[in-house]
Amino acid sequence: MEKVQLLLDQAGSLVRETNAKLAASGELFNLFSITRIERAEVNTHSAMIAELLSPEGRHGQGVYFLELFLSTMGFEHECSLSDARVHKEQIFAGYGRVDLVIQLRDHLILIENKIDALDGNQQLKRYNDIGKASGKQWQLWYLTKKGTEAHESSHCGVSYRRLSYQEHILDWLERCVSTSSATPALQHALIQYKNLVQKITGRAMTYTTRNALIELLIADDNLQAAEAIAQALPHAKGTVLFGFFDAVRHALSERCTPVSSPIDFTGHESSEANCRKWFLPKASRLKHVGQFFDIGVEGMLLRIEVATDALHYGVVPVSSGKLVSDGGLLAQTPQLPLYLMWRNWNAFKWYSYLYLDNVASKMDCLSDPKAFVKEVLRTVELIKSELSGQPELQCARDSATHS
Repeated sequence: MEKVQLLLDQAGSLVRETNAKLAASGELFNLFSITRIERAEVNTHSAMIAELLSPEGRHGQGVYFLELFLSTMGFEHECSLSDARVHKEQIFAGYGRVDLVIQLRDHLILIENKIDALDGNQQLKRYNDIGKASGKQWQLWYLTKKGTEAHESSHCGVSYRRLSYQEHILDWLERCVSTSSATPALQHALIQYKNLVQKITGRAMTYTTRNALIELLIADDNLQAAEAIAQALPHAKGTVLFGFFDAVRHALSERCTPVSSPIDFTGHESSEANCRKWFLPKASRLKHVGQFFDIGVEGMLLRIEVATDALHYGVVPVSSGKLVSDGGLLAQTPQLPLYLMWRNWNAFKWYSYLYLDNVASKMDCLSDPKAFVKEVLRTVELIKSELSGQPELQCARDSATHS
């Protein structure tokens, strides 16, 4: 146990030192995070990637970033890129909209970009049909945070290539950054975006810190102690997450009543056992863990949820004790805060706000839920006042934009 404690102390000291250096250097200041657009697939990620790839982009680098991108992806071609065209959200009549399209003289690359959204029905199959109808050689690429597979209902058996922000996009951005030293403003913008990608993929640890931790772990037979820590870590994190849910439940209880899940709900409640399972390896992991609350508004329940890697809160449409699966709150959306986004998840459909990303690597943010509870209660009161037509919480509406 002394060995484990010493290793924890040394690693903790190293991480704190690194965080202090990042704060002092300004590297934690990120415009994408501050303006809360860090996970917007279309207006942030697709827009940024398309702008950098376009030979006519305002970066002024011509085809260079596109060349680096194709090279990083291992895409071999013989045609000139001078007449290449890159489009965001391009519409193909009869087939739908494609997130990113790279049109070369004799080749077409179709890229589906996923950050949080679920796959659409036959989505990749439709893109496959676009490629077939193009009359060109074509590629279908599926870009996600960590290179996950598309749902079978989307690809329907067609061939596609998996790409990831964690590997492919970060490698490409690193190459773009390293070759942009002659244009400091551009290089700074690239660094900001690279830091954002590192954040949403859980790769925020610096190269220097990672190497220092590796040296610490392999020194003085520390690997055995590190293995013991690794085995206990999911259970420790689960205990912290359960403590967070328990504290939130008590803090909300005076104005929101904890209730059982709707009878057709397929997610999981925030018991200590379930909270621990949320951190287990993928094969054994629970994807959805949370708690329902009655907020005194007919047809909706409040839900606090950790899903995949993120902490959400929001409202779930219900009717007669069951989930409403057809967007039953759509008629009320003018009365719901705009930051509650409609999410069509497999487990349930709801309007939610993504409060914290990469929960597993930010457990310290769960130690004091006061700010989170305050924000949830402000949203609940805003919803209730809007639906009852009361104007007195206009100030709450203004402050609830999470500035």
